[in-house]
Amino acid sequence: MPHIILFVYRFVTFLLVWPLCLAVRNHRNFKNTLRLRLSLDLPHVPEGDLIWFHGASLGEIRALAGLVEAVKSRRPRTVVCLSAMTLAGREAAASIESVDLVLPLPFDVGWIMRRYMKHLSPKALVISETEIWPNLHVAAQKADIPVALVNARLSAGSFERYRFVKSFIAYLLKKVRIMATAKEHADRFKVLGVNDVRIIGNMKFDSMPELHPERVHSLRAKLGADSRPVFVAGSIREGEEPEVMKTVAAARREIPGLFCIVVPRHQGCVKRLTELAQRLDVSWMLKSTAPRQDADLLIVDTVGELFDLYGLAQAAFVGGSLVDLGGQNILEPIAWGVPTMHGPHMDNFLWALEAVRGNTLVVTNADELSRTLMAIIRQPETYAGKARLARLALERSRGATMRYAGELLQMMSG
Repeated sequence: MPHIILFVYRFVTFLLVWPLCLAVRNHRNFKNTLRLRLSLDLPHVPEGDLIWFHGASLGEIRALAGLVEAVKSRRPRTVVCLSAMTLAGREAAASIESVDLVLPLPFDVGWIMRRYMKHLSPKALVISETEIWPNLHVAAQKADIPVALVNARLSAGSFERYRFVKSFIAYLLKKVRIMATAKEHADRFKVLGVNDVRIIGNMKFDSMPELHPERVHSLRAKLGADSRPVFVAGSIREGEEPEVMKTVAAARREIPGLFCIVVPRHQGCVKRLTELAQRLDVSWMLKSTAPRQDADLLIVDTVGELFDLYGLAQAAFVGGSLVDLGGQNILEPIAWGVPTMHGPHMDNFLWALEAVRGNTLVVTNADELSRTLMAIIRQPETYAGKARLARLALERSRGATMRYAGELLQMMSG
């Protein structure tokens, strides 16, 4: 059965790759990369033992960054190749000092993957999380290249789908070392027939930015928030703007001096936020304009500052969670010791919720968000304990990256 499924998959991908190229040629993630993805152009490969790392997109690349640096620090002459599906992932990969070669992931077609295996001749293939590409795995098997799935996780939904082709998955992963983030994921891989499964931990806890209190102190003074309580609503997604702005209006009426900072996940939300702000009885400003000391609401229309802004807060709300979009990273305000609220939709960050063990606050609408925010500001000592426990849990979850590096080097030498 596995060989029949593989034959069908190979036949279909062989037929569809050219129409796919036409369909995606102008997409930002594929533009100017098609010749590389088809192996019509092959990159120059520096001399040395090469390890091929792959992460699907920005989040996976950020998690792999520490692992790449850990491996490189132990084996400085190793050539690191890092591939990603998305443009954002490749840009992040290019910014990692230890990376020698950045690639778009080649199309998963048999002849393309065979050409890349021969050209790169990697000493190991390291794939992040749940990426299973049949032709890539088979090409590595046939070339006798060790393969590891790191930070491996398998959601309940993916597990149920894979069970329908259990023998095929077991065939693809029969020589793959699975290094899982937690026991539940390891158990699911074992049920699928994978033998080499180990529980190492989650590297994403190690990929948090460094805390810079001095930058936060400077930012507080610049924004005129020195002696004011601050509420930060971060990573706000489309559909959440009205709820968040209702919260701002309600909280401002009840808490004198409250300074609210709203940070959209995407710049397209800025216009909607400013339109809503104009209807409120509140003075507001954009981050890109000259700061006003009398403003009560800051709408952030710049990028790359959210983590430091969380450091200003006495209370934080993390978006993408009031609407069904999977949530955003609750660990960023938690790292600062800030009492953290979020909505019920956190499917993409269940691993983070599990780690902090219930020490966040769940709200479902503007009324609950407003009440919880006001309670945190008025009774900070009541919620400080939750924030401390969440931060302590985050600190205890760190350290997996070095364990992964040790496992990889042991796998390559053994």
